[in-house]
This record gives sequence, structure tokens and C-alpha cells, in this order.
Amino acid sequence: MLPGTASASYASAQCSVDPAWISSPSLPNEVKKSDADGTSNFCDFYQFSTQTFLYLMSPAGQGDMRKFQVQANYPVLESNSDGSPANSCDESVAGPTLRTSLAKDMSTGQAGGGATIYAQDGNVVYYDVRFNKSLCELTGSAVEMNSQNIVNFPGGTMELKFAWKKLSDSEISGATFVTQKQVISDKAETLGLVGMHIAVATPNHPEFVWATYEHKNNTPDCLPSNKNDNKNWMFSSESCANGLPDSSSTADACKFNQPEKNLTDPTGTPTNICRVFPYGTWSGDHEAGENLNDITQQNAQLLALLGEPGTAGSMKVLENYFTVGALWVTDITKSSGGVGVPNERGSLRLANTVAETDYQHVDLTSEFSGNCFGCHNYKGTSEAVSNNITSQALSHIFKDIKIGQGLDIDVTSSTVIADNSKAAAICGGDTKTKGVCAASSKHLKWNGNWTNINTSAGSVCGCTPSK
Repeated sequence: MLPGTASASYASAQCSVDPAWISSPSLPNEVKKSDADGTSNFCDFYQFSTQTFLYLMSPAGQGDMRKFQVQANYPVLESNSDGSPANSCDESVAGPTLRTSLAKDMSTGQAGGGATIYAQDGNVVYYDVRFNKSLCELTGSAVEMNSQNIVNFPGGTMELKFAWKKLSDSEISGATFVTQKQVISDKAETLGLVGMHIAVATPNHPEFVWATYEHKNNTPDCLPSNKNDNKNWMFSSESCANGLPDSSSTADACKFNQPEKNLTDPTGTPTNICRVFPYGTWSGDHEAGENLNDITQQNAQLLALLGEPGTAGSMKVLENYFTVGALWVTDITKSSGGVGVPNERGSLRLANTVAETDYQHVDLTSEFSGNCFGCHNYKGTSEAVSNNITSQALSHIFKDIKIGQGLDIDVTSSTVIADNSKAAAICGGDTKTKGVCAASSKHLKWNGNWTNINTSAGSVCGCTPSK
């Protein structure tokens, strides 16, 4: 079976989109359980993701803003001029919010190696991150978590990453992008959304449901199952796209998926990008047919509904975006990861071409798969040390939020702290090695505290902002 196609055994299945999600958008709080045995099927997860996407993209009733852009509900992650985390939980947005790459240790650029990409018009892609406001109130103290019986991020926790491109006048008038006004180098610009990650925790899925979306004109497939006849790819020249799949060779002059690292210039040499695994799936993956069928049906049905005459113009622009895929675990008592990712379901090779450009070659035969859970490790509830908040592994921004607030945060140590005599070297480090706090973030230092009181968190070091 070619990548991106659904197998015949699932051809008659229907994974529907509810028209009310467009006309009266609402935010789901849990993944449905539609199977006869009381479990959730693939379609349930994709319907949850689609409904969430449509809610976040719906008008906020404040000018041309959309719900995800309302600062009071979804603050944008800020930094100081030196790259350290700023207070993202206060009422103002005073610090920088956009990144061109993962040049510093704040996680607001491309995933993985810190790639910087430029569209065919030479404009750089910017990244920013938002999160639900309740993370501002969530404690970073393992002792307080213990008293409140908190082990995982509460249901409703949401982290959002966006990829934006500066739009030309013709692109603005064409109205094919979700937009955001931004001041860049003291000049007002209109940015267009080209990619988006949505990660949402629910009571039944504390591992987060990871879903990603892209603009339909982003990139061609590296191994096209049909002719790449789009003449206007934003991240591939026409000649390089026409040369696929041969032009995707690493030695080819097109240099597909070989972006430079950590650049900061607002304009540069265009990057050629192609999609390695359409819908994050290969034919031999676990339940690949069902996964592909549900994604393609969701995309097709949503496109049809958005194209109906009565659809509001604010929602009709979403015709230009599609679901790439989603990822979750099937048993929350077990951890993610492992060779073959046996506990993971959905698009096992999930990657966003404009947010994980050079991390698309997901290898399921490796201990590090390279998909979402390869970087965002989830610890199952049956694990002895299972606190996914103090691990700093599942969420890469929680510590940035707390540092920006000027608050202490506890970080789990991989080494058991037996007594005070061991704590200094483990938590604070020495001249040769970083301690737990500094290893977690260069903006943290040990505050002299540690505890084993919270068994789900294991031994934790008390960390405080270093500035």
C-alpha cells in the first residue's frame, strides 16, 4: 500500500465531522469511548483533535482574533532579551515571543536540532508557543503535589506551538491564511499560519493527545503517490518538486530537508522541504489502514463542510489546512517509547514539515523513535516514579513558565538522594558535572532543598531561577 492511502478494509468506515463543531464550536474535555468494549477507537481521537482545532480557530469575538489568540486564556510564552524565560503569566506581553530556531534553551523553535527554514519568497518561519492559563497556577512543588494528590498534568492542560510566515500583500488579500499581527524590527507585519501543534491532556489521557496541522501549500511528498502538480509550494521550488523522488537524495542540489541551523536573519535562501511520511504513517505500521482512513475521512469531510455556502468566512479559511495526524498511548499505565513503540497509537511517525523539518525520519526500530514521544517522554501510571510534572520530560515549557514567574520548581533526579551528604553533588553538581537543576535548564540553580516525600516524583531537587 502506498503511503497516504487507506486500505480497502476500511473504505466503508465513516469517521464523521459534526457540523456543529463549525457552526457552534465547543472544546471537548475527553476522548469518546465508542468501541463496544468501552475503549476509544482511532476515530474518537481524531474527532477529539478536529473539534479542539476548530474551537481554537473559531472567532473570539474580539476583532479578528481567534480563541487561541486571547491572551487571558492562552498566554504566549515570552522571553527576556537575553533568552531567559520572562513572566508569561502577567497581564502584559513585554518580552520577545517569536523565534527563528531553537537557538536557546527555551523550546519555542523547531523541534530537535534547531533548524531555521525560509519559504520560497525568502521569508523566515517564526515560531511561538501558547498554553492554557491554568498552568500559571499549577504548583511546581513535589511536596504540594503530594498533598493535592497530583501526579500528572490536569485534564484540560494544553500546549500549542505555531509556525508563521510573513505574508505579501497578495497573500494577505488572498485570505487563505489564519493571520496574526506582529511587530518585527519595529515594523508592523501580518504573519500567516503555516503549521500548528496541539497537545491536550484529558483525565483519561494524561500523556496528552498530540495532533499537528499544516497549510495545504506547504510541501510536496518526498515519494509522491501521484504527480506533485502544485506549482505554488511555499517550501519547495517547482523544479525540485517536479524532480521528486530523485531530487530528495541528500546529495542532490535541491537539498531537501537539510535546513541550516540557528539562523536569525529575517530573509535568506529558500529551503526545500518534502514530506517523508504522509500522515505520519507507513504501510507496515500498527493499524496503518485504520489510521490513514480516519485521517483522510476527517480531512475530506471537514473540507466539504467548510465549503458549504452557509459557512462563515472566518471558518472558511480553514479549507486551506489539513490534519497531518495525531499520536497517543493505548494504555496509560504503561510508558511511551521502546523499540517498536508498542504502547503508542495513531500516526507513529508523526512530524510537521515546517516545525520538525529535519526530524521526519522517524525510526521505530530505535530506542529513540524521533516522534512526539521520542522527545516528550510519558511515564505510565504503574511506574514507581511516575510523576510527569517533576520529570520535566513530558512538557518542555512548564519549567520555563515557572522560571518566568520567579517560582521554585522541583525536578526529579535519576539518582536516589539518600541523605544531605549526597544532595549537594546530585542537585548542585560540581566542577566536572552539572547537577540536576542546571542540567534541566541553564536558568536554574539548586536552592539547597531536596525531598523524597513524594513517591510518585522520586527524589527531587529544589531548583530556583538563577537570575
